[in-house]
Amino acid sequence: MRARYGLLLAALAASGCTEPAGNALTCGEFKPERPVLVLGSDFVASALGRLGADGCLTEIPDLTLGGDASLSIGNAGPFVSVRVDGVVYAVDPETLSLTRTWVSYGEDEAKFQMPCGNAGLVSNPHDADLDAAGRLWVARYDQPTIGVVEPDGSFGGTVDLGSFADSDGLPEVEAIRVVGARVYAAVDRLDRCALYKPAGPGRIAVIDAEKREVTGAIELGGANPFGRMISAPWDPSGSTVAIALPGSFSAIDDGDAAAIVDLASGAVQGFGKESSLGGSIAEVAPAAPDEAYAIVAGPEQANATRVVRLDPATGEVVATLADSRDEREGGGYCHVGLAIVGAHVLVGSKPPCAPAILAFDRETGRKAGAIQPERLPPLSLVPLP
Repeated sequence: MRARYGLLLAALAASGCTEPAGNALTCGEFKPERPVLVLGSDFVASALGRLGADGCLTEIPDLTLGGDASLSIGNAGPFVSVRVDGVVYAVDPETLSLTRTWVSYGEDEAKFQMPCGNAGLVSNPHDADLDAAGRLWVARYDQPTIGVVEPDGSFGGTVDLGSFADSDGLPEVEAIRVVGARVYAAVDRLDRCALYKPAGPGRIAVIDAEKREVTGAIELGGANPFGRMISAPWDPSGSTVAIALPGSFSAIDDGDAAAIVDLASGAVQGFGKESSLGGSIAEVAPAAPDEAYAIVAGPEQANATRVVRLDPATGEVVATLADSRDEREGGGYCHVGLAIVGAHVLVGSKPPCAPAILAFDRETGRKAGAIQPERLPPLSLVPLP
């Protein structure tokens, strides 16, 4: 999937696509119970958006964000990471302005050279979070280390996660979460020398924030922890999270398809099997101990997606809310971004399906409304307080 996105980005850039027109305001028939932050992208350009409680979506395209950005909520967030530039920005959720900038690498750092001759970016930040002291911890996908940026904005050094790496020398740090005095980093452990094949089950590294040392690891029951660690709404401490475990997107893998993890205790509740789901869980959003929503991507080349409700206690699919195959023959990787907002679950839709933010009623599973963005298709959704 990552390789496929890279090819798509290159193809779009070669086609001469440019920054979309200016700001846009679009109102739809659905009004969420609280605002939602939206990252829109066509993998050439990006835009920040805010879907308000009035049902209106404000979109602000920004050249600064490039075509490969990711959205995080974190402590004192939200944040947006620009992967190509190795920069993390703080976002004002009201104005959508970028209010602070962190550089996620040191001046003397270079691209990591893998034994197979490949090299990525200098940093490639995928996620970020602040600790109580104001230090920014950055998940750096193309380095065997986590980056730490001091409260004054200076680069403060790294924490080595090389012990979690596979044979290519990189652990692929995907997501990061600060809870109290500990930092938790999810590592994909993908072998880039073997076309991103999972090298074993994923893990979450446990780090002492003050000592900047790895103190342990949480073993996950599935491979390739993908995307952010999403907070469970029933745990106000923020220690309970859900994470997708898609393994290889082109195969039906063994192991758990997703997991709910108590970071404090290290307890892992894996759920879902790809053999019964018919694909990989690409994103997961927990709503209650017996209610979670997931985007399932099929193993075929198109990676056709479905949006389903699961019971984490049993792993069973309770309902299917949307299916890309219903919109176009053969389907496609259409659904991206999940958000639980009160009585509704929101999901993004992008090409090859029609760009939209779709809303579904949690009780009935029926579609409650939609809004079509004018500028860029949604890529990520984050509910705002």
